[in-house]
Amino acid sequence: MSAINISDARHAAALALAAVISGQSLNQCLPPLEDNVPEQDRAFLRDLVLGSCRHYQRLNALAKILLVRPFGESEQDLNALLIIGLYQLAIQKKAPHAAVHATVEVCDLLDKSYAKGVINACLRRYGREYDELLPPLDKNPVTATSHPKWLVKMLTKAWPEHWSSILEQNNQQAPICLRVNTRHTSREQYLEQLLQNGTEASLAPFSPVGIYLKQSCDITQLPGFTNGWFSVQDEAAQLAATLLAPKDNERILDACAAPGGKTCHLLEHANAKVTALDVEEKRLLRVQENLERLQLTAEIVCADMADTDNWWQGELFDAILLDAPCSATGVIRRHPDIKLLRRKEDIAQLTELQAQLLDTAWKILKPGGRLLYATCSVLPQEKSEQINQCCQFHPDAKLATLDVNWGIACSAGRQLFPQQNGHDGFYYALLHKQG
Repeated sequence: MSAINISDARHAAALALAAVISGQSLNQCLPPLEDNVPEQDRAFLRDLVLGSCRHYQRLNALAKILLVRPFGESEQDLNALLIIGLYQLAIQKKAPHAAVHATVEVCDLLDKSYAKGVINACLRRYGREYDELLPPLDKNPVTATSHPKWLVKMLTKAWPEHWSSILEQNNQQAPICLRVNTRHTSREQYLEQLLQNGTEASLAPFSPVGIYLKQSCDITQLPGFTNGWFSVQDEAAQLAATLLAPKDNERILDACAAPGGKTCHLLEHANAKVTALDVEEKRLLRVQENLERLQLTAEIVCADMADTDNWWQGELFDAILLDAPCSATGVIRRHPDIKLLRRKEDIAQLTELQAQLLDTAWKILKPGGRLLYATCSVLPQEKSEQINQCCQFHPDAKLATLDVNWGIACSAGRQLFPQQNGHDGFYYALLHKQG
């Protein structure tokens, strides 16, 4: 993609959304497209792409109503362009004269000028008939909430009192939360610096080192970024180090460590001997970058955790943090492409992997050690059901009671749901190995 001559944000947005529809993640397809767009237009590009993914189910249903003849498989870019146009009109509430012409002109950039009349007609029709077009979409939970049917059903069943709020928050933009590195400064001191710098911010209610920014900004320009005074990390993720409570000289494994936020936080807590393990070598580069900026040191290992013969030296760990691969259904507002990419059948594969990783972690944990299991999921299959099963398989596993003021108690562990102007959806369970 980076070799394509792209200078228009709507053009780039259509290509990015088409790539997601075809199965690529935004992390894969968006960065090279952003590099081709003028810097002053990149925020607009991201808004178009993330917003269109966030509201995809609703906008795609609307596109199908407006199109007399659906676009063919080779015309996913045109379908994406129509959705981009509808996002501007239906969600951003842009005036038609500001959005329709500019969107239609992208057909020329896609070398599909023949579609200009179709795109124009669909967008103009929406502008005339939206009062009649929208009410039917509100009656279907899929198009009313812009979530895939399988996920709506799972959440409705799992959380009859919370599912509506979860779906609503998934469609909001997530706030920026900072994690203050207390090796350099206190949270209160850093908050004071931000306020003096003209940056509106407030203390996080649950993380003892968290600060919320009122508005997004270039965090590299905040005081102390290059000196490692803070990191960007969701408040829910910041709770991991507090729960695991690392101590000086302990051998700690951060399994599935990339991009390294929790690895660094553990080292900010204590002078522990941390091993950061991940299967993806490219993502481990981010771990190293974060460690260097924060002036911290850990052993970095690229390996499949379950294949202990290829990485483990035989010495048991005092503590293990297992932030397991999961559906990421608790962080949809940060990664709205999850709605398009995740499938119901993925859940069974993920739970099998989680169970395997839990079993491996238990084998390499010292008697008397502790294991913190975490997922950024809100699905029971990936959290309390896994922990209950682990305790059945391992009689020496004892579930700790988490005496905290956040989340809700599950049959095992605690669940956080995404909150307005607050943390993401997350799950934690702490196990102690008897002995």
